[in-house]
Amino acid sequence: MSAGRAITCPSCGGSIAIKAAGHSVTLGCQYCGALLDVAHPDVAIIAKYRTALQGLTLPLGTRGTLFGTEWEAIGALARNDGDAYWTEFLLFNPYAGYRWLVQSEDDWQFGTMLLDRPVVDGESAVWRGSRYTIDYDPVSTTTDRVVGEFYWRVQAGDLVTASTYSSGNDMLSAEWTDGEINWTQLVSLSAGNIHAAFGLSPPASFDAWGDGTDDDDGGGAGGLGFLGRAQRMGGPDVMAMVLMGIVTLIASLFVMVGFGVATQSVENTVNVAVDGAEQSLKIGTLTIDRSYQPVTINARSGSFDNRWIDLDYMLVDRATQRAHTAYGVVERYSGTDSDGPWTEGSYSATVKFSAIPRGTYDVVVDAQAHAWPAPLTNPANQPPGTEPGPWDIKQPGSWDSGERIEVHFQADAGGVLWGNLWLEMALLFGLPAIILWWRAD
Repeated sequence: MSAGRAITCPSCGGSIAIKAAGHSVTLGCQYCGALLDVAHPDVAIIAKYRTALQGLTLPLGTRGTLFGTEWEAIGALARNDGDAYWTEFLLFNPYAGYRWLVQSEDDWQFGTMLLDRPVVDGESAVWRGSRYTIDYDPVSTTTDRVVGEFYWRVQAGDLVTASTYSSGNDMLSAEWTDGEINWTQLVSLSAGNIHAAFGLSPPASFDAWGDGTDDDDGGGAGGLGFLGRAQRMGGPDVMAMVLMGIVTLIASLFVMVGFGVATQSVENTVNVAVDGAEQSLKIGTLTIDRSYQPVTINARSGSFDNRWIDLDYMLVDRATQRAHTAYGVVERYSGTDSDGPWTEGSYSATVKFSAIPRGTYDVVVDAQAHAWPAPLTNPANQPPGTEPGPWDIKQPGSWDSGERIEVHFQADAGGVLWGNLWLEMALLFGLPAIILWWRAD
């Protein structure tokens, strides 16, 4: 590689070596961040920045060999399109010219400017006999930061319109500015290739500027910047998220089961008359020892068919007489239709109170059983020897055939709220699932 000339930064006095002397027009001082016009005889200051742009993932001046040619990183641009944020490194070789190295998190692409420009045909572009399909409609991209030297005048705030075209793993990038279009061929490289070529350690991260600031949240972009970063997460990052989610879920499961172990149980049984009057039963008394604790009530019955039992539960605080209420139902039906025999329902049902405060509670249930189909409104009006019609409206207590259903109740001070575990699972694995869906789309 040939030696370049050196200049003194008029802003901070730092000595800067120009790698592509005679070619570079703009240079960002790596010491103070001042943007300089090196084509000006006296090196004019274009703009000053308060923050020195140092600590790049690929430090300027770093040399590495890619595709059999030694390249030196001489410039870097931070850019965004409102959704995505990335860094473009300008590589230089005095015999091979310029190339680009584009970093989006752990994804890297090697860019070569095209002299034989593709021909745009509607939603596609044809280049060297291959057809490339447009990936997205043209969007405006903004240059956020500049450091190093460039062969054209560039500064923060520059806007260009860009789009990409792809054919399998091959990609073309097009940028329009001031009526001029520039095309670049992009070849994907693994992070391992880049680390090995340039001797980078530790592995590169998405914060290519390495200054500890969250460059990619982007002013007005709001949450879109986060989604843009998430969409470009690499496979190892997604797998790390999944593994962390599994560990968190297992830990939560142990905690929930540990705190859900019943500290006290009470049981009782009631015989409920079918279509008879509502019956009230005190299942027992529970003492809640913790600040808040779930309460689980399970109702189990024997064999019946085409019947349902309404269950109104109350936990009555003995000290304040305040009642916590919940509703449950035990039901089972069967029949035959054009598809054959069918059954529905269950002989048991569980109700959970999520957070009952510390105290002593009477556990009470009001139970009422019903037949289906329902009996007549007033069976006394039926002709002697007849039974109720199958679709007559029921009036509770008006028809008592003498049938009884035994229901056994068990109330526990404790219980695992599985719904919370499903919610936690959705929160832990929702984002990785969305990222994988994006990447597969």
